[in-house]
Amino acid sequence: MIFEKAVRYAERVAAGKEITTKEVIIQCKWFLKDLERQHDDDFPYYFDETEIETIEGILSLLNFATGLGVTGKTILDGLEGFQAFFLVNIFGWRFKEDPDKFRYRDVTLFIPRKNAKTFICALIFIILMLTEDDYSEFYSICLDRELAGEVKKAMTQILKASPYIGKYFVVPKTLSGKIICKLTNSFYQARTGEANKNNTIRPSAFIADEVGAFKDYGNINAMKSGQLNVKNPLRFKLTTAYAEDKSIMLEELAYIKKVFAGIIEDDRMFALLYYAEPEHLWDDTGLYQANPLRIEENYNEIRDSRKAALEKPAEREEYLCKHMNHFLPSNSGEAYVNIEDVRKCKIDSFDWSGRQVWLGLDLAMTNDNCSYSMVTEEDWKIYAESFAFVPTERIPEKNRLEKINYYEFIKQGVCFACGDMTVDYGFIEEMILAIEEKHKVIVVGIAYDRYNCLSTAQRLERDGYKTVEVKQHSSVLHPATKLLKEKILNKEFHYTENGLLEENFQNAKVTEDANKNIYVNKKKSTGKVDMVVSLINAIYLLQQDVIFNPDANFGAQVI
Repeated sequence: MIFEKAVRYAERVAAGKEITTKEVIIQCKWFLKDLERQHDDDFPYYFDETEIETIEGILSLLNFATGLGVTGKTILDGLEGFQAFFLVNIFGWRFKEDPDKFRYRDVTLFIPRKNAKTFICALIFIILMLTEDDYSEFYSICLDRELAGEVKKAMTQILKASPYIGKYFVVPKTLSGKIICKLTNSFYQARTGEANKNNTIRPSAFIADEVGAFKDYGNINAMKSGQLNVKNPLRFKLTTAYAEDKSIMLEELAYIKKVFAGIIEDDRMFALLYYAEPEHLWDDTGLYQANPLRIEENYNEIRDSRKAALEKPAEREEYLCKHMNHFLPSNSGEAYVNIEDVRKCKIDSFDWSGRQVWLGLDLAMTNDNCSYSMVTEEDWKIYAESFAFVPTERIPEKNRLEKINYYEFIKQGVCFACGDMTVDYGFIEEMILAIEEKHKVIVVGIAYDRYNCLSTAQRLERDGYKTVEVKQHSSVLHPATKLLKEKILNKEFHYTENGLLEENFQNAKVTEDANKNIYVNKKKSTGKVDMVVSLINAIYLLQQDVIFNPDANFGAQVI
């Protein structure tokens, strides 16, 4: 029953019959596809229907304690489709070589208030305490003592409403007390406080509850370190959005979206992200995207909150964060461009020979990524190539911290390792000086940021190239930033295979200044954006020559 309910939900989402987010659509499609390919020899996982039958049996003996329209029902009968989908994926997928080992290790549920998040937390712990190894330890961590007690409260209510299961649990009255399962001698405990107080525990599974409020990974890392000797560690992150632009959840969401975009491969991650897309923050589409618990009374209450928020600015934070699952303040940065729109601009090949080109440089700190981009124009379409440069001896560290494989991009020829612990500017300069001969082009001009690039610009000038300083200010960068986005959306921007450039686009966040000028903000972006910055610098120069010099005959090849 729960399996069939999960499949129906996935099929409805995949068929476009549910209003939801693109990430949920992808996760549902993956689930349906994996069910088909689980019998393939090269697929390492299988779906254990026997385990799901066990879960189903437990749910049939558990009762809802509270909730609109479900009080007195068994949890099995009252589960919503998305809840069944969530549980089935967590507990059903296993390793073929070790059926006791869960496929999914890192699980995220990003969901607004009033969608039974705490209920799901409680249910997960009750199931784990009944099904995992004897003497297992389970914890929830939360920064706030009152919030930490909510999971324990929900567990207590479910167990008290379920006599056939509740009699096998010991429930203490204090917050710090442990809920103990008498059948397995496993226990659950809510934890708060500093990370160093969680360094001595050994969690088989833990839930980081309300991660949106976390500003560092101290508590989570303490829990993860305690799982080093655990055979089957599970890590859950559950949260609603917060008015906190330093939240670690912003980084988590950026990583998850890269996995869904195919930029990073992580088949041990499962995530359901429910939120209103920016263009739907104030309409019913966003209401349904963000809130998968289909209860009309809740929707009417949220609509009332929306009306109040439109009239009273002081109430907008509550509405946007807690009901639309939208992080605030807005200066946390908005995505520059959808990665799927970028990928529609990819072409198989391009002949650069005989063309006029403009170059853009981004030569940040010598121990960080640097980049140059080359662009040309034909029939008002922009064609581009971008290259990155990284310090050779920092690559292993960068691979680990940025969760991408620079060695693969070096092999593809879109990234170059140069220098040891710092980038060798001389190497980059020699590559730029060889561009005309290598690509059979004429370099019209080179745009650069004065910071960290002055000496390189001076050398290029000595070799006869025209260099133009581009001040990295919103008023200067806005036209080129806007033009590039428009060209991408109109499919008038083209590039050849370059996964690292796509990674940079995925990372790029833009912010507005007081005059509504947008610019790519490196500090707000969720990873390296040097290739996008160098591309915008190059387009700035092209834009000056092509748009503001209408008599120029650009687009034609030079002989």
